Amino acid sequence: MTVAGLSREVTENLEKGSWIRKLFDEGARLKKEFGADKVFDFSIGNPVAEPPETFKKALCEAAETGRHGYIQNQGLPEAREKVAGFLSERFQTEISARHTVMTVGAGGGLNVALKSILNPGEEVILLSPYFAEYKAYVENYRGSPVICPLTDSFEIDIEAVREAITPRTKGLIVNTPHNPTGTVLNQKNLNDLGALLKEAEERNGQSIFILFDEPYSQLIYGEEQANPFQAYHRVILVSSFSKDLGIAGERLGYIATDAQIPERGLLTDALVFCNRTLGFVNAPVMMQRAIAKMDDLSIDAEPYRKRRDLMVDILTEAGFEFEMPKGGFFVFPKSPIEDEVAFCMHAAQKYKLLIVPGSGFGKSGYFRLSFSVPSEQIRQSRDIFKALYQDFSS
Repeated sequence: MTVAGLSREVTENLEKGSWIRKLFDEGARLKKEFGADKVFDFSIGNPVAEPPETFKKALCEAAETGRHGYIQNQGLPEAREKVAGFLSERFQTEISARHTVMTVGAGGGLNVALKSILNPGEEVILLSPYFAEYKAYVENYRGSPVICPLTDSFEIDIEAVREAITPRTKGLIVNTPHNPTGTVLNQKNLNDLGALLKEAEERNGQSIFILFDEPYSQLIYGEEQANPFQAYHRVILVSSFSKDLGIAGERLGYIATDAQIPERGLLTDALVFCNRTLGFVNAPVMMQRAIAKMDDLSIDAEPYRKRRDLMVDILTEAGFEFEMPKGGFFVFPKSPIEDEVAFCMHAAQKYKLLIVPGSGFGKSGYFRLSFSVPSEQIRQSRDIFKALYQDFSS
């Protein structure tokens, strides 16, 4: 008999827990006990920049003029038109409102996409380190996650992916800018992956999808975002406005495919069906009305770039080793000791500094921190990161 009649699988996952959420809760406890100004919480990727004024204005207009009844499960036509136009311009490809689906965040979008394509036992390759929930998302639909490491510099290891592909491979999740490392894939790396997947499709007679997860797509610092539609013919792009517009709590995301994808009309119908039957039903209506009223969905990444530069300076001065984050708002340094969980616990207990063990992302020996925090918190952490590193440098 399981505890309280719960699912054994869910109970096991509760026991394993999420380091991100555990530290989020620990941060709340420490702030309550010692005061928010005494706790240095770098654990969670909560957008710190305010939504643009154009969004706020559009939301007020939508609240005054919008209705609150049921809508199409696929999303409001005007919202899908806005997203499709934005993506078509970004990627210089044909993305239409007909083949765009508004979703409950990027997480909801990935679940909808996986439900639409997976049969029991089919495999989805996860590139490690990876966003912790990916594994659960795949298992939700009786798929099998296959963990495949990135290179030491956190690019796609083409030979490792080649070895991971089997006749049961149905998809591969690509996340760029990358959580947790902050790396940004280049076009050649993505083109090489596309060529490999095309070969595998022809060899195995099995459709393979790239699920291109890009919720940090506008937070890129001096790099070009790779174009998945240029690299491959079977791409399901999933994203959200959580980070770009700073509205993470509003849960507004989307799925899009381009004209290359075979039978994309049937795929879109499947996505809409799963959006409804998984219980999401449709994305939040007021948020859809608001973005439809905005003239431009582009944002300025400068507030995050400044925080990135400050965080990098502090970590470098302290002595930590890491790949320079080129997008998003995370850094993924090496732990100065092998047991990064013990290192992160030491940081929390001695310095009230909250950082996340890399094992929570499938990569031990590292830790993740978010620089999406007030700039003053980053500045005040300089001496703490120095002292923390020195605790283990002798």
